[in-house]
Amino acid sequence: MEKILFFDRQGRLYIPEDMRKILRFKTLVAKASEKGLFLEPIKDDPIEALAILGKGKLKGKSIKQLKKEAREEIERDATKKIR
Repeated sequence: MEKILFFDRQGRLYIPEDMRKILRFKTLVAKASEKGLFLEPIKDDPIEALAILGKGKLKGKSIKQLKKEAREEIERDATKKIR
């Protein structure tokens, strides 16, 4: 099924009901690239969804490295909000 979709004034993308019925899931991860937007379903259980999302990112990293990356991300976000 293909449809042309539009963003509203608030930047929301509406997925028509007939498409949502086919999908049969409620939670998605949106991945943007130069080619477009890819929507990937994830489990409705938030703990399980986080585990799946973080599986590859956590592999082989120490707690110290994870804390460092988290601090750097927080600093980047804070800098963006100040500007």
